[in-house]
Amino acid sequence: MFVRKFFLVLILASICSSGLLIAQEEPKDQLYWIREEVAKVNMWDQYEETSKQWVELMNEGGLDLPYVRATQRDDGHYYYVIPLSSYADIDKFSEIFGSAVDKIGKEKWADFMIENESSIETHKDFIAKWSAQYSYVPKEPRVKFEDAGFTHWLFFTYKLEKRKEVLDVIAEWKALYEKNNIPDAWSIWTIELGQANNMIALTEHGKDGASFYSALKETGDKLKEEEDKLWAKLSPNILSIENKYGKPRPDLSYHKK
Repeated sequence: MFVRKFFLVLILASICSSGLLIAQEEPKDQLYWIREEVAKVNMWDQYEETSKQWVELMNEGGLDLPYVRATQRDDGHYYYVIPLSSYADIDKFSEIFGSAVDKIGKEKWADFMIENESSIETHKDFIAKWSAQYSYVPKEPRVKFEDAGFTHWLFFTYKLEKRKEVLDVIAEWKALYEKNNIPDAWSIWTIELGQANNMIALTEHGKDGASFYSALKETGDKLKEEEDKLWAKLSPNILSIENKYGKPRPDLSYHKK
C-alpha cells in the first residue's frame, strides 16, 4: 500500500483506532468527534493519572455516550474518539456532559479540571469520517483491533484540486489488497471539520512493533511491482507526509455500562 512507499504513517484515529480500525460485515461510513490532547512533557505522569481519573468520573456520572476510545502517540499526543450518528449529536454534548458533571458534583469536577488541564500543553477538537469506501477490511485480519498493541498513523496532505485523483489511487490500492487477500487492515479518515480539508489520515495496527514491521515487509515483497506503479501515480499529488507511532489505550477509554 502507499504507506510502504512513504516508509509508514491520523488523527484521528484512533484516531485511533482506534483509533481507530473498524471491522464490520457490511462497513458504512462513520462520523467521529475527535479530541486531541498534548501532554506537557514534564507533567506526563500527572496527565496519565488524571486521564485515568476521568474514566472513573465518567463511570460515576454515567456519561450517556456509547464509548470514548483512546489512543496514544509516542510524542505525547492523545486522541479521544466519540462516534456520531449525525452532526445533530454535537448539539447534545453540552447536556450529556453536563448531566454527568451534575452527578459527579460541580466542585469535585472543577478540582479535577484544574489538575488535569494543568498537565496539558494544548488540546483541539475536530470531526473526521471513517471511510467505508476507501478503508481496507480483510475477511480474516492478521490482528484483531482488540489484540492490537501497536498503532501507526500516516497523515498526508494533497493538492486540493487533485482530490479525486488521490482517492482513485487509494481505491486502486484497496482493490489490489482485496485481489491478493492481504490480511493487514488499514483505515482511511477524511477531515470533515476543524482541520485542513486536504488532509487524509491512514491508521493501521499490529500486535506489536516487531510483528507490524514483519508484516509490512512481507506485503511489500509480495506487491512491490504493483505498489511501485500506484505510488508513481499518487506521489505527484502529495504535498507532505507525517508518520506517527503509538498504541491503543483501553485503560483511558470509556464504555457506557
